[in-house]
Amino acid sequence: MSKHSPLTQVQHAGKEHRVGTGLISATEVSVTFESPSPTDLPVYSRLGNTSNHKELEAVLAALHGAEQAIATGSGMSAFNLILMTLLKPGDHVLVQDTCYGGTYNLLTKVFGPWGITASFSPLSNWNNELRPNTRMLIFESISNPFCVPQNIGTAVEFAKKHRLVSVCDNTFSSPSLCLPLSHGVDIVLESATKYLNGHSDVIAGMVAGRKELIDLLRPPHAYLGTFLPTYQCTQLLRGIRTLDLRMEAHSKAGTLFAKSMAKESNLVTEVNYGITEDKNGNDARLPYFPRGFGGMVSVRFAPKVDVKKLMGHMNLVTNVPSLGGTESTATMPAYSTNWFMTDSEKLKYKIDDQLVRFSIGLEHTSDIVADVLSAATKSYRA
Repeated sequence: MSKHSPLTQVQHAGKEHRVGTGLISATEVSVTFESPSPTDLPVYSRLGNTSNHKELEAVLAALHGAEQAIATGSGMSAFNLILMTLLKPGDHVLVQDTCYGGTYNLLTKVFGPWGITASFSPLSNWNNELRPNTRMLIFESISNPFCVPQNIGTAVEFAKKHRLVSVCDNTFSSPSLCLPLSHGVDIVLESATKYLNGHSDVIAGMVAGRKELIDLLRPPHAYLGTFLPTYQCTQLLRGIRTLDLRMEAHSKAGTLFAKSMAKESNLVTEVNYGITEDKNGNDARLPYFPRGFGGMVSVRFAPKVDVKKLMGHMNLVTNVPSLGGTESTATMPAYSTNWFMTDSEKLKYKIDDQLVRFSIGLEHTSDIVADVLSAATKSYRA
């Protein structure tokens, strides 16, 4: 491990792979390389072994305090790589119930027919869902779409007690705000498209963990084609260089936006952001998020607010399903992240037409608050 802090490592890790003296690495555009043998890298960029991949993966490992990391073509390809490698037909997985819709679909629609079963349940109910063939547990540091921080220690303790591989999706936090590996999680993954990149112009994913686990993932990573195109490695690195600065600003903006929405009792019935239950700061989840909670906020508007109209009345907040960029965005989970759920499932998880998930960007937050409240007022049913 380097003696330098992650803040320093993110600017300098991996540079030994560079050719020449450029301050910023050149993008390797060649697909294939002359090589005496397959072990003399690089050989073929689909294997993810160019100098750009190596530099990016060194930075990702440094950020997470991991022994190794792998850059992938998307967050979903990162998830697929983990599941394909570490599970087999007949295995069972425990999953946090309020999880990203893509995770739900991957497990039920792709791996379900392949013979892998999954139980979606709150962390507090995992004991009741445990089976003899349970091999893995999956949870999110901050849940999607409800934006609720989870108790990482409880999940890790459960995993270790029952000898399960623990996998944490850290997309909503980023390593700037939460370091799951440092609290005992086995594997961390992220959709690097979101906060890691931070500019809404790269699709990417990442996986990090102990060398023994990442070594298991590397051969399937090459065979499954889950690599990140080389030119996107340099784009992603550009975004990562400012991660800490951006996440500090996102956290301040998210906090202000959430507090502002919570005051509007005539327009809003529920706000989920960070930890608000314990006014004395004694919540057991606090140690896992020492620097804040980012810019993800879920808001449930009052029944008299026509949320579909609200989404069309906003001028500064864009109605798109992605998040983590410099600009504020919003989406209705019932029609985006969780559109595939049946009506009964949506009712069970309270994913209805009044719920909106906001990603608060780097604008002046008071402008965003005013934009949303103006749209909500215009959409109020008399």
